[in-house]
Amino acid sequence: MQDRSPKETERSGIILAGGLNRRMGGDSKALLKYEGRTFLARQLTELGRVCSELILVTQEPERYEDELKPFAGAVRVIPDLQPGKGPLAGLQAAMTAVRNDELWVVGCDMPLVNARAAEAMSGLRKDTDSDAVIARLHERLHPLHGLYHRRCLQIVERLLAEEDYRMMRLLRELRVQEADASFFAELGIPTDFTGNINNPDEYNKLLGLGSGYFMR
Repeated sequence: MQDRSPKETERSGIILAGGLNRRMGGDSKALLKYEGRTFLARQLTELGRVCSELILVTQEPERYEDELKPFAGAVRVIPDLQPGKGPLAGLQAAMTAVRNDELWVVGCDMPLVNARAAEAMSGLRKDTDSDAVIARLHERLHPLHGLYHRRCLQIVERLLAEEDYRMMRLLRELRVQEADASFFAELGIPTDFTGNINNPDEYNKLLGLGSGYFMR
């Protein structure tokens, strides 16, 4: 990984790969390829630019062994503490395990995660002392390209205990600062970084249209 400033070393990069991938026929979205590299490899490289710690949350570590070899020693692989309860359980596992206060959290189905966007969102979170900064793009919030403080763990665990696993419910419980398209435009950051792939049709469109597929 590249050299980092003291500011950058205070952040942990988290990739959530705990889903069942039903809409992809059971194939892991993290291992889909775009421009010759898997989503996972692209994400680890991008997160590694601005994070001192990298964590992959998955129940199937053996599935990613080959892909993680180039990143040996740089990535910790941990399981959900409460499997089968979605991204909220992944957040719980990550917030329990991290060494840093700030987490950049992404879903494994997002091939264009953006370190510049994450740093801008991090600055906004610290300026406002928010629990989280979430992008509001293409008319919706994107909690899985978000910056979170690990103090959110208490609320995450309460929602899990209440069996309410909705990420949007979590956002309603936190002090959230939203970052909209104008925020990123002023910094010259493209807003395709929140694009994600849910099914084979979307993946085929991505391969045919490139990153422009996400500029909808």
